[in-house]
Amino acid sequence: MTRKFYGLFLGTVFFSLSCIKPALESPKLVILLVADQMRPDLLSRYDNLYTGGFRWLIDHGVNFTNTHHEHSHTLTGPGFFVIGTGKYPGSEGVMGNSFYDRHLGKTVNCVEDPKAQPVGGDGQARSFVRYESTGIGDWMKAADPLSKVYSIAGKDRSAVLLGGKNPNLILYYNYRGQFITSDYYIEKAPSWLENFNHSQNISSYRDSLWRKSLADSLYISYAREDYYPGEADKYHRDPYSPVFPIGFDPEIDPGGELMGKPWFERIILKLGRTIIREEALGLDAHPDLLCLSFSAMDWMIHEYGPYSQEVMDACIKLDTYLGDFISELDQSIGLEHIEFVLTADHGGLPLPEYQQEKGIHAGRINRDELIEAFEWIEDEIAEEYDSELFVRDGINYYFDLETLKRSNIPLSKLENIIKKYLPKVVGIEQVFTKQEILEGDPTDKIISRLQKMIHHERSPDVISIQSPGYLFRNPHGTSHGSPYDYDTHVPLLFSKKGRKPKQVSDPAETVDIAPTVAQILGISPSVSCDGKPLKF
Repeated sequence: MTRKFYGLFLGTVFFSLSCIKPALESPKLVILLVADQMRPDLLSRYDNLYTGGFRWLIDHGVNFTNTHHEHSHTLTGPGFFVIGTGKYPGSEGVMGNSFYDRHLGKTVNCVEDPKAQPVGGDGQARSFVRYESTGIGDWMKAADPLSKVYSIAGKDRSAVLLGGKNPNLILYYNYRGQFITSDYYIEKAPSWLENFNHSQNISSYRDSLWRKSLADSLYISYAREDYYPGEADKYHRDPYSPVFPIGFDPEIDPGGELMGKPWFERIILKLGRTIIREEALGLDAHPDLLCLSFSAMDWMIHEYGPYSQEVMDACIKLDTYLGDFISELDQSIGLEHIEFVLTADHGGLPLPEYQQEKGIHAGRINRDELIEAFEWIEDEIAEEYDSELFVRDGINYYFDLETLKRSNIPLSKLENIIKKYLPKVVGIEQVFTKQEILEGDPTDKIISRLQKMIHHERSPDVISIQSPGYLFRNPHGTSHGSPYDYDTHVPLLFSKKGRKPKQVSDPAETVDIAPTVAQILGISPSVSCDGKPLKF
């Protein structure tokens, strides 16, 4: 080869290689942040006020603005299961936070483990034992046994269902000043956990007051007025005074109430930093996972509503706490090595009183009306058949199918009695049989979301939904749990240092989160998922 052509050859090779986009470095640490009941507008509404962690995540993230949980019973248990596993709740029978188990003949917690014992302090022992599915952390460990997986939250179900079957450790709050786990995961609490629990000194919060971080004028501009009808009040309850500043009444143990204050999120992040430091997360070639759930957000939104000054201030404070957390990670690990994911387990409904003021049809289901309907149903079934033929779980019904078959009683007879009375209650929209849902039109959004909650054995035989804008909580506060968009719509951000901010309005689902994380890590899910990797 002549020198001229050899030079041309080398130049061509160099040009070709230089035009090939190098593969992005796989993160050493994935941090999955789940803010309980955080609607997407809690990010967008205060966007120009954020200067800390939310600011960094938005400015370095791909924001999927049209993300929904595509299941109907939008509660914490199902939501966290979906995020952690990439599967719809019905596939494993995650019917709610707690639900009736017809085989055991009792109501169970979704992470109940009767064989486990608490570790690290007093409280309920919880685990993933009820489920066979695997999650993000399990897939990471299958691909690299040296990967480490930790999941922490205020709520037990949040920590457990994000952590999957085989994490190194999950931790949740026992409402007595300690973060605990169970012997499903570990026999003895690590010394750093004992030191952490001791150092928090939760009782010292007794004289703390929750004050606003910003000027009063900003709260009036961005949120509704304080002391709003419908807000709950756990401080100075008599007279009714849901207004800043907020603290603890002297007779109330702060250990049991701290999760309803923004300071709790700061403690969660402090515990996260402790785990990162003590367990050396993100410092080698074996990718690790840390799941952090902000459970206090749910408590505060339940009490004050998403448009309240309290929730606005909680978001501003969490932005600051997250900013400090992210800055510290930059020093200890380097943000270029960390993939952040931010989402929520469900959305939520504004206070019905606020909706009504805005001219939106909304309300609170009257308890007396509901109880009366239950009594009518029970009386007619008892009169015609036998009151032992069913168990009511909220507004859903389970039948003793074996006895019905043995006694030759048509299931439709009992279903029709429920359908006769329950819709008479203002705020009960519709009553379905399980079969009607299974045979329903999957192109109908509500039917489709109901179908994704169905389990062939664990689902109720009759399932009801409330009317849009209505909730069961009375007389104060707000809630969630419906198949409507205000409960299913959640934020979703994938953020990393150097990533250009981008908004994607194409439909996305929360079942897509786990397979997307797997794709980022270059691994495959150990089981089939209902979701698919999202394209950035």
